[in-house]
Amino acid sequence: MIKINLLAEARPTKSRSLKPSLQMPGNVPQNLLLVALVALSFVFCSWKWYSLQAEHSELTDQIVKAEAEKKRLDEIIKKGDTYKAQRDLLNKKINLITQLKKNQSGPVHLLDEISRKLPDFLWLDSMNGTANNVTINGKATTYNAVSNFYNNLTGSKFFDQVVLGPIASTPQGITFSLSCKFLPSAVTAEGDQGSTGL
Repeated sequence: MIKINLLAEARPTKSRSLKPSLQMPGNVPQNLLLVALVALSFVFCSWKWYSLQAEHSELTDQIVKAEAEKKRLDEIIKKGDTYKAQRDLLNKKINLITQLKKNQSGPVHLLDEISRKLPDFLWLDSMNGTANNVTINGKATTYNAVSNFYNNLTGSKFFDQVVLGPIASTPQGITFSLSCKFLPSAVTAEGDQGSTGL
């Protein structure tokens, strides 16, 4: 019969299993270094996250403030555009009124100058004007009155190109027509001289 000693073989196995447990304390500094590295990484990541979160919060506040400022400035720009449109409208009205006054003064001066040049025994039936060209139709008692009217207009600095049209004798007197060119620049020049004389 064969006897097997199982205990003797089991002991060396125990001694073999004890050897790795003895080597364990030699790995402790590496494990501590690894734990410290992980802890430092965690601390760094936490700090970075916190700083990014603070920066994000600050940027969000700045965006909110910038949007509020933009809204305020947009309202100011709208008011400025409204005022600018009103100013342009007023300038157009002022220019229109100025132009109307200039245009109005021309016919007034024309009528004034023609009334000054009318001789006795002559009256006007009609007067038409386009631009500065004037056509006059009238009646007189004598040919001399028509001639005097023609001479008065020719001698005036306010009229140019005075042309006497057909003259006809009727039972009521003499009818005539006359055309001339009115010079509003002479009126303006006279007004400027009068204002400088003051």
